[in-house]
Amino acid sequence: MISPPLTPSNPLPGFTFAVSFGATEQPACAIAAGGVTELVAGFQEVTGLESSIEIHDYKEGGLNDHTRKFATNVNFGNITFKRGVALVPDLWAWFLTVRQGSFGARRAITITHLDASGQAALIWYVSRALPAKYTGPAWNSNQSSTAIESLEVAHEGLTLIPAGAFGAGGVPPVI
Repeated sequence: MISPPLTPSNPLPGFTFAVSFGATEQPACAIAAGGVTELVAGFQEVTGLESSIEIHDYKEGGLNDHTRKFATNVNFGNITFKRGVALVPDLWAWFLTVRQGSFGARRAITITHLDASGQAALIWYVSRALPAKYTGPAWNSNQSSTAIESLEVAHEGLTLIPAGAFGAGGVPPVI
């Protein structure tokens, strides 16, 4: 046997998750409250959880059979949150605060991926989030669908935390 056997695990369902927005950009607010912070909202869809590393090609003199590759900067994609329009305009209020010049209105966001029994399995921690784009609902009198609003946020870091480690004395390094 080349490697030890792995214990298979079932993938987590993609339709069970919870989102909470911290009152500040500091991770302590999310960690101290176990992920439940100032604003907890239900969302229909969360997309854009991505991170990429820029790779620099270095053509070393005298080395003609390959090019060396070096990791440089890390970039994070914007995250989009979509939900049915609520009577409390909390997402719009946050966007408006920043639009009116309060660029210090950053928040910590936790996206908790729940297992089949509804328990926290993985927690995505988004640091220093700032609203970048708000999209209001579209209305069509010929349809009976829910009015959807979306908020796109830019951020400076994404960390994946196993649920058991959340609140256990700190946030792992940003990945």
